[in-house]
Amino acid sequence: MQLVLPATLLAGSSGSAVACIICLSAVSVTIGQKLDAADVVVLAEPARGSQGFRIVAELKGDGPVGTYVEGASDPARWTVTQGGTFLLARNSQSGRWTDLGPVGTEHADWLRRFLTTVDGPSNATRLSWPLSSTAQAAPDTTNWPARIAVVERQLESADPLVAEIAFGELARAPYDVMRTLKPVLDVEKLRNWTSDPSLAQRRDAYLLLLGIAGNAQDAAAIDRQLIDASAAHDATNLAALLAADLELRGPDRVAWIEETYLADPGRSLPEIEAALLALSVHGNANRRIPRQRVVDAYRGFIRNRPPMAGFVVGDLGEWRNWDAVPELIDALESDAVRDPAGRFAIIAYLKDSPVAQAHAAATSARQLN
Repeated sequence: MQLVLPATLLAGSSGSAVACIICLSAVSVTIGQKLDAADVVVLAEPARGSQGFRIVAELKGDGPVGTYVEGASDPARWTVTQGGTFLLARNSQSGRWTDLGPVGTEHADWLRRFLTTVDGPSNATRLSWPLSSTAQAAPDTTNWPARIAVVERQLESADPLVAEIAFGELARAPYDVMRTLKPVLDVEKLRNWTSDPSLAQRRDAYLLLLGIAGNAQDAAAIDRQLIDASAAHDATNLAALLAADLELRGPDRVAWIEETYLADPGRSLPEIEAALLALSVHGNANRRIPRQRVVDAYRGFIRNRPPMAGFVVGDLGEWRNWDAVPELIDALESDAVRDPAGRFAIIAYLKDSPVAQAHAAATSARQLN
Protein backbone atom coordinates (compact mmCIF):
# COMPACT_ATOMS: atom_id res chain seq x y z
CA MET A 1 0.00 0.00 0.00
CA GLN A 2 1.61 3.23 -1.19
CA LEU A 3 0.87 6.51 0.56
CA VAL A 4 1.65 10.15 -0.18
CA LEU A 5 3.25 10.62 3.19
CA PRO A 6 5.39 13.71 3.00
CA ALA A 7 2.61 15.97 1.73
CA THR A 8 0.10 14.51 4.15
CA LEU A 9 2.34 15.07 7.15
CA LEU A 10 3.39 18.50 5.92
CA ALA A 11 -0.24 19.58 5.78
CA GLY A 12 -1.00 18.34 9.25
CA SER A 13 -4.20 16.80 10.51
CA SER A 14 -7.10 17.69 12.70
CA GLY A 15 -7.01 15.21 15.52
CA SER A 16 -9.79 12.69 15.98
CA ALA A 17 -11.87 14.10 13.15
CA VAL A 18 -9.40 12.89 10.55
CA ALA A 19 -9.63 9.50 8.89
CA CYS A 20 -6.93 7.01 9.73
CA ILE A 21 -4.59 7.66 6.79
CA ILE A 22 -2.95 4.25 7.08
CA CYS A 23 -6.12 2.78 5.54
CA LEU A 24 -7.21 5.52 3.17
CA SER A 25 -5.16 4.53 0.15
CA ALA A 26 -7.38 1.44 -0.10
CA VAL A 27 -10.34 3.59 -1.09
CA SER A 28 -11.16 6.69 -3.12
CA VAL A 29 -14.62 8.14 -2.61
CA THR A 30 -16.43 5.41 -0.75
CA ILE A 31 -19.86 4.05 -1.57
CA GLY A 32 -20.87 5.20 1.90
CA GLN A 33 -19.94 8.77 1.00
CA LYS A 34 -21.97 8.50 -2.20
CA LEU A 35 -24.96 7.31 -0.17
CA ASP A 36 -24.50 10.15 2.31
CA ALA A 37 -24.44 12.69 -0.53
CA ALA A 38 -27.52 11.27 -2.25
CA ASP A 39 -30.99 12.75 -1.71
CA VAL A 40 -32.78 9.50 -2.50
CA VAL A 41 -31.56 5.94 -1.94
CA VAL A 42 -33.67 2.90 -2.84
CA LEU A 43 -33.60 -0.78 -3.57
CA ALA A 44 -35.00 -1.60 -7.00
CA GLU A 45 -35.40 -4.59 -9.27
CA PRO A 46 -35.02 -4.64 -13.06
CA ALA A 47 -38.30 -3.78 -14.77
CA ARG A 48 -39.49 -6.35 -17.29
CA GLY A 49 -39.03 -5.42 -20.91
CA SER A 50 -37.02 -2.25 -20.28
CA GLN A 51 -33.64 -0.93 -19.18
CA GLY A 52 -35.13 0.64 -16.07
CA PHE A 53 -35.88 -0.43 -12.51
CA ARG A 54 -38.90 -0.53 -10.24
CA ILE A 55 -38.45 0.54 -6.62
CA VAL A 56 -39.10 -2.19 -4.04
CA ALA A 57 -37.81 -0.46 -0.87
CA GLU A 58 -37.32 3.18 0.10
CA LEU A 59 -34.17 3.71 2.17
CA LYS A 60 -33.68 7.49 2.16
CA GLY A 61 -35.64 10.43 0.79
CA ASP A 62 -38.72 10.26 -1.41
CA GLY A 63 -38.67 7.05 -3.45
CA PRO A 64 -42.13 5.48 -3.29
CA VAL A 65 -42.33 1.71 -3.72
CA GLY A 66 -43.52 0.79 -7.20
CA THR A 67 -42.08 3.88 -8.89
CA TYR A 68 -40.38 3.25 -12.23
CA VAL A 69 -36.80 4.53 -12.48
CA GLU A 70 -34.96 5.11 -15.75
CA GLY A 71 -31.71 3.22 -16.36
CA ALA A 72 -28.88 4.21 -14.07
CA SER A 73 -26.53 6.93 -15.31
CA ASP A 74 -23.37 4.97 -14.58
CA PRO A 75 -22.76 1.43 -15.80
CA ALA A 76 -22.82 -0.97 -12.90
CA ARG A 77 -19.57 -2.65 -11.92
CA TRP A 78 -21.56 -5.83 -11.55
CA THR A 79 -23.05 -8.30 -14.00
CA VAL A 80 -26.74 -7.48 -14.28
CA THR A 81 -28.93 -10.55 -14.52
CA GLN A 82 -32.68 -10.86 -14.66
CA GLY A 83 -34.09 -10.63 -11.16
CA GLY A 84 -32.41 -9.55 -7.96
CA THR A 85 -32.37 -6.13 -6.35
CA PHE A 86 -29.97 -3.24 -6.82
CA LEU A 87 -28.92 -0.30 -4.69
CA LEU A 88 -29.71 2.96 -6.50
CA ALA A 89 -28.91 6.51 -5.42
CA ARG A 90 -29.95 9.88 -6.85
CA ASN A 91 -28.35 13.25 -6.26
CA SER A 92 -30.63 16.26 -6.71
CA GLN A 93 -27.89 18.30 -8.38
CA SER A 94 -27.67 15.92 -11.33
CA GLY A 95 -31.15 14.45 -11.06
CA ARG A 96 -29.77 11.15 -12.31
CA TRP A 97 -29.73 7.72 -10.75
CA THR A 98 -26.56 5.73 -10.08
CA ASP A 99 -26.60 1.94 -9.87
CA LEU A 100 -24.21 0.99 -7.06
CA GLY A 101 -24.62 -2.74 -7.51
CA PRO A 102 -26.72 -5.72 -6.42
CA VAL A 103 -27.67 -6.16 -2.78
CA GLY A 104 -30.15 -8.44 -1.03
CA THR A 105 -33.40 -7.02 0.33
CA GLU A 106 -32.56 -8.57 3.70
CA HIS A 107 -30.03 -5.74 4.13
CA ALA A 108 -32.61 -2.96 3.79
CA ASP A 109 -32.89 -2.32 7.53
CA TRP A 110 -29.11 -2.30 7.93
CA LEU A 111 -28.79 0.22 5.11
CA ARG A 112 -31.44 2.44 6.72
CA ARG A 113 -29.51 2.39 10.01
CA PHE A 114 -26.32 3.18 8.13
CA LEU A 115 -27.94 6.18 6.45
CA THR A 116 -28.99 7.69 9.79
CA THR A 117 -25.39 8.00 11.02
CA VAL A 118 -24.71 11.40 9.44
CA ASP A 119 -25.86 13.58 12.33
CA GLY A 120 -22.42 14.32 13.73
CA PRO A 121 -20.77 17.75 13.96
CA SER A 122 -19.37 19.18 10.75
CA ASN A 123 -15.63 18.66 10.67
CA ALA A 124 -13.29 20.93 8.77
CA THR A 125 -11.86 19.35 5.66
CA ARG A 126 -8.23 18.46 6.03
CA LEU A 127 -6.15 20.34 3.49
CA SER A 128 -3.39 18.09 2.25
CA TRP A 129 -1.98 18.23 -1.22
CA PRO A 130 -1.69 15.99 -3.02
CA LEU A 131 -4.42 14.08 -1.22
CA SER A 132 -3.44 10.54 -0.29
CA SER A 133 -7.06 9.72 -1.12
CA THR A 134 -9.96 11.66 -2.58
CA ALA A 135 -11.98 10.32 0.35
CA GLN A 136 -10.31 13.11 2.35
CA ALA A 137 -11.75 15.82 0.14
CA ALA A 138 -15.40 15.80 1.20
CA PRO A 139 -16.76 17.68 4.25
CA ASP A 140 -17.72 15.18 6.90
CA THR A 141 -20.73 15.15 9.22
CA THR A 142 -20.48 11.45 9.97
CA ASN A 143 -21.48 10.42 13.48
CA TRP A 144 -18.46 8.17 13.77
CA PRO A 145 -19.26 6.38 17.04
CA ALA A 146 -22.65 5.38 15.62
CA ARG A 147 -21.37 4.52 12.14
CA ILE A 148 -18.44 2.41 13.25
CA ALA A 149 -20.79 0.32 15.40
CA VAL A 150 -23.10 -0.21 12.41
CA VAL A 151 -20.42 -1.21 9.92
CA GLU A 152 -18.40 -3.46 12.22
CA ARG A 153 -21.02 -6.20 12.14
CA GLN A 154 -20.95 -6.31 8.32
CA LEU A 155 -17.20 -6.47 7.73
CA GLU A 156 -16.61 -9.24 5.18
CA SER A 157 -20.34 -9.80 4.82
CA ALA A 158 -21.36 -12.57 2.42
CA ASP A 159 -23.02 -9.82 0.37
CA PRO A 160 -20.13 -8.21 -1.60
CA LEU A 161 -21.67 -4.74 -1.80
CA VAL A 162 -22.48 -4.64 1.92
CA ALA A 163 -18.93 -5.79 2.68
CA GLU A 164 -17.53 -3.04 0.44
CA ILE A 165 -19.66 -0.37 2.10
CA ALA A 166 -18.61 -1.54 5.55
CA PHE A 167 -14.91 -1.68 4.73
CA GLY A 168 -14.94 1.68 2.99
CA GLU A 169 -16.25 3.35 6.13
CA LEU A 170 -13.84 1.47 8.37
CA ALA A 171 -10.99 2.64 6.14
CA ARG A 172 -11.88 6.31 6.56
CA ALA A 173 -12.79 6.16 10.25
CA PRO A 174 -10.57 8.01 12.75
CA TYR A 175 -8.22 5.70 14.59
CA ASP A 176 -9.46 6.68 18.03
CA VAL A 177 -12.98 5.70 16.89
CA MET A 178 -11.66 2.34 15.68
CA ARG A 179 -10.36 1.75 19.19
CA THR A 180 -13.91 1.89 20.59
CA LEU A 181 -14.63 -1.41 18.80
CA LYS A 182 -12.31 -3.37 21.08
CA PRO A 183 -15.09 -4.99 23.19
CA VAL A 184 -16.92 -6.39 20.14
CA LEU A 185 -14.10 -7.39 17.78
CA ASP A 186 -13.68 -11.07 16.94
CA VAL A 187 -9.93 -11.65 17.23
CA GLU A 188 -10.01 -15.00 15.44
CA LYS A 189 -11.73 -13.46 12.43
CA LEU A 190 -9.15 -10.69 12.34
CA ARG A 191 -6.31 -13.21 12.43
CA ASN A 192 -7.86 -15.02 9.47
CA TRP A 193 -8.50 -11.82 7.52
CA THR A 194 -4.97 -10.48 7.97
CA SER A 195 -3.52 -13.74 6.64
CA ASP A 196 -5.97 -14.14 3.73
CA PRO A 197 -4.24 -13.29 0.40
CA SER A 198 -7.59 -12.42 -1.18
CA LEU A 199 -7.95 -9.58 1.35
CA ALA A 200 -4.51 -8.09 0.75
CA GLN A 201 -5.96 -4.68 -0.17
CA ARG A 202 -7.76 -4.57 3.18
CA ARG A 203 -4.92 -5.89 5.31
CA ASP A 204 -3.81 -2.52 6.69
CA ALA A 205 -7.18 -1.80 8.30
CA TYR A 206 -7.52 -5.30 9.69
CA LEU A 207 -4.00 -5.17 11.13
CA LEU A 208 -4.98 -2.01 13.00
CA LEU A 209 -8.05 -3.77 14.40
CA LEU A 210 -5.92 -6.77 15.36
CA GLY A 211 -3.61 -4.45 17.25
CA ILE A 212 -6.62 -3.05 19.09
CA ALA A 213 -8.23 -6.39 19.92
CA GLY A 214 -5.25 -8.73 20.06
CA ASN A 215 -3.25 -10.26 22.87
CA ALA A 216 0.29 -11.43 23.57
CA GLN A 217 -0.02 -14.08 20.86
CA ASP A 218 -0.76 -11.41 18.27
CA ALA A 219 2.00 -9.14 19.56
CA ALA A 220 4.50 -11.96 19.11
CA ALA A 221 3.22 -12.70 15.59
CA ILE A 222 3.44 -9.04 14.58
CA ASP A 223 6.93 -8.79 16.07
CA ARG A 224 8.05 -11.70 13.87
CA GLN A 225 6.64 -9.97 10.81
CA LEU A 226 8.41 -6.76 11.75
CA ILE A 227 11.74 -8.54 12.21
CA ASP A 228 11.36 -10.08 8.74
CA ALA A 229 10.29 -6.76 7.21
CA SER A 230 13.19 -4.94 8.82
CA ALA A 231 15.73 -7.46 7.57
CA ALA A 232 14.30 -7.38 4.04
CA HIS A 233 13.78 -3.59 3.99
CA ASP A 234 10.18 -4.34 3.05
CA ALA A 235 7.71 -1.49 3.58
CA THR A 236 4.62 -3.49 2.59
CA ASN A 237 1.94 -2.94 5.27
CA LEU A 238 4.74 -1.59 7.47
CA ALA A 239 2.83 1.44 8.76
CA ALA A 240 -0.07 -0.75 9.89
CA LEU A 241 2.23 -3.34 11.44
CA LEU A 242 4.08 -0.66 13.40
CA ALA A 243 0.86 1.04 14.51
CA ALA A 244 -0.57 -2.30 15.65
CA ASP A 245 2.68 -3.10 17.44
CA LEU A 246 2.54 0.23 19.27
CA GLU A 247 -1.04 -0.44 20.33
CA LEU A 248 -0.10 -3.87 21.68
CA ARG A 249 3.28 -2.97 23.21
CA GLY A 250 2.74 0.58 24.41
CA PRO A 251 5.06 3.62 24.73
CA ASP A 252 8.22 1.61 25.36
CA ARG A 253 8.05 0.37 21.77
CA VAL A 254 8.62 3.86 20.33
CA ALA A 255 12.33 3.62 21.11
CA TRP A 256 12.61 0.52 18.91
CA ILE A 257 11.01 2.38 15.98
CA GLU A 258 13.38 5.31 16.52
CA GLU A 259 16.44 3.08 16.54
CA THR A 260 15.36 0.70 13.78
CA TYR A 261 13.84 3.13 11.29
CA LEU A 262 14.21 6.81 12.12
CA ALA A 263 17.89 6.82 13.10
CA ASP A 264 19.16 4.12 10.73
CA PRO A 265 20.82 5.80 7.70
CA GLY A 266 20.30 2.64 5.66
CA ARG A 267 16.51 2.85 5.66
CA SER A 268 14.60 3.60 2.47
CA LEU A 269 12.19 6.48 2.10
CA PRO A 270 9.10 4.18 2.14
CA GLU A 271 10.31 2.63 5.40
CA ILE A 272 10.85 6.03 7.00
CA GLU A 273 7.47 7.24 5.80
CA ALA A 274 5.78 4.16 7.24
CA ALA A 275 7.40 4.68 10.65
CA LEU A 276 6.38 8.34 10.70
CA LEU A 277 2.84 7.47 9.67
CA ALA A 278 2.45 4.95 12.49
CA LEU A 279 3.66 7.56 14.97
CA SER A 280 1.40 10.22 13.44
CA VAL A 281 -1.71 8.05 13.79
CA HIS A 282 -0.96 7.41 17.46
CA GLY A 283 -0.01 11.02 18.08
CA ASN A 284 -3.34 12.16 16.68
CA ALA A 285 -5.24 9.64 18.79
CA ASN A 286 -3.24 10.51 21.93
CA ARG A 287 -4.44 7.39 23.70
CA ARG A 288 -2.18 4.34 23.89
CA ILE A 289 0.93 6.36 22.99
CA PRO A 290 1.04 9.80 24.65
CA ARG A 291 1.34 12.57 22.09
CA GLN A 292 4.35 13.99 23.92
CA ARG A 293 6.23 10.75 23.31
CA VAL A 294 5.58 11.13 19.58
CA VAL A 295 6.75 14.75 19.73
CA ASP A 296 9.97 13.62 21.38
CA ALA A 297 10.47 11.05 18.60
CA TYR A 298 9.87 13.73 15.98
CA ARG A 299 12.49 15.99 17.59
CA GLY A 300 15.02 13.18 17.48
CA PHE A 301 14.12 12.54 13.85
CA ILE A 302 14.72 16.20 12.96
CA ARG A 303 18.12 16.13 14.67
CA ASN A 304 19.11 12.92 12.86
CA ARG A 305 17.65 13.84 9.48
CA PRO A 306 17.42 17.64 9.20
CA PRO A 307 16.73 17.55 5.42
CA MET A 308 13.50 15.67 6.26
CA ALA A 309 12.40 18.04 9.02
CA GLY A 310 9.43 19.15 6.96
CA PHE A 311 7.97 15.64 7.06
CA VAL A 312 6.77 16.04 10.66
CA VAL A 313 6.17 19.77 11.00
CA GLY A 314 2.51 19.53 9.97
CA ASP A 315 1.64 17.37 12.95
CA LEU A 316 3.61 19.57 15.33
CA GLY A 317 1.79 22.67 14.14
CA GLU A 318 -1.62 21.04 14.27
CA TRP A 319 -0.97 19.89 17.82
CA ARG A 320 0.19 23.41 18.73
CA ASN A 321 3.33 21.89 20.18
CA TRP A 322 6.36 24.18 20.00
CA ASP A 323 8.97 21.90 21.59
CA ALA A 324 10.68 21.38 18.22
CA VAL A 325 11.37 25.08 17.63
CA PRO A 326 15.13 24.77 18.39
CA GLU A 327 15.57 21.78 16.07
CA LEU A 328 13.58 23.40 13.26
CA ILE A 329 15.50 26.68 13.53
CA ASP A 330 18.75 24.72 13.25
CA ALA A 331 17.45 22.78 10.23
CA LEU A 332 16.35 25.98 8.53
CA GLU A 333 19.42 28.08 9.28
CA SER A 334 21.80 25.30 8.23
CA ASP A 335 20.05 25.21 4.86
CA ALA A 336 19.55 21.47 5.29
CA VAL A 337 15.94 21.59 4.06
CA ARG A 338 16.14 22.03 0.30
CA ASP A 339 12.57 21.04 -0.54
CA PRO A 340 10.53 24.26 -1.03
CA ALA A 341 7.37 22.75 0.46
CA GLY A 342 9.29 21.61 3.53
CA ARG A 343 10.90 25.03 4.00
CA PHE A 344 7.54 26.74 3.63
CA ALA A 345 5.94 24.45 6.22
CA ILE A 346 8.76 25.04 8.70
CA ILE A 347 8.59 28.81 8.22
CA ALA A 348 4.81 28.71 8.79
CA TYR A 349 5.31 26.65 11.97
CA LEU A 350 7.93 29.06 13.32
CA LYS A 351 5.76 32.05 12.46
CA ASP A 352 2.82 30.54 14.37
CA SER A 353 4.96 29.72 17.37
CA PRO A 354 4.74 31.99 20.45
CA VAL A 355 8.54 31.83 20.73
CA ALA A 356 10.16 35.17 19.79
CA GLN A 357 13.30 33.51 18.45
CA ALA A 358 11.13 31.44 16.10
CA HIS A 359 9.52 34.58 14.65
CA ALA A 360 12.92 36.08 13.94
CA ALA A 361 14.12 32.89 12.23
CA ALA A 362 10.95 32.71 10.13
CA THR A 363 11.30 36.33 9.03
CA SER A 364 14.94 35.84 8.10
CA ALA A 365 14.19 32.68 6.12
CA ARG A 366 11.35 34.37 4.24
CA GLN A 367 13.67 37.20 3.23
CA LEU A 368 16.24 34.71 1.95
CA ASN A 369 13.56 32.86 -0.01
